[in-house]
Amino acid sequence: MVSKPNRIKHLRQLFLLVFLLSGAGVQAQRVQVNPDARMKAVFLMNFTRYISWTTLDSAKTFTIGVYGLDDILVPLRQLARERETGGQTILVQKTETPEEVQSCDILFVPVSQAEVFHERRPEYPEVNILYVGESLGFATSDGAINFVKRQGKIKLEINREALREANLVASSQLLKLAELVGEEGDVIINE
Repeated sequence: MVSKPNRIKHLRQLFLLVFLLSGAGVQAQRVQVNPDARMKAVFLMNFTRYISWTTLDSAKTFTIGVYGLDDILVPLRQLARERETGGQTILVQKTETPEEVQSCDILFVPVSQAEVFHERRPEYPEVNILYVGESLGFATSDGAINFVKRQGKIKLEINREALREANLVASSQLLKLAELVGEEGDVIINE
């Protein structure tokens, strides 16, 4: 029979072991973030610097929405905590309803949500939101910027007409990094 002080000691050790193991799991999760998701999160954060919004000057919080659930939320939230843009706070949120979308400055649409988003696209505002996707044809149908993977690297497709229609302007530095799509039916590749 184990004495009461020893039983308490064993329970404390067991609790400490469980606590440490659960913390190790959290650390392992941070390390195992999909590298493509991290790269896309970096791009999304940089869009805050290389895209100009017509109504952003008075906003105190810059909002990046992710349409539905996606693994990009973890690195995006981490980057938002580490960085501010123009002295503004960056809020990252899971977004689905028209009201939530309307509060976004950037909305990222993961490939898993592209079809649902496309069906609901007429419900969402046309101006002052940068719609960014990662599905085939997104920049020519539903948004202004699309992530594509070519030769193992994340590349950008940008539709300047979609940017103009949304009252957004991309810097020349950003345009140099992208393939321009939706212009007279041609794809222009900038190397």
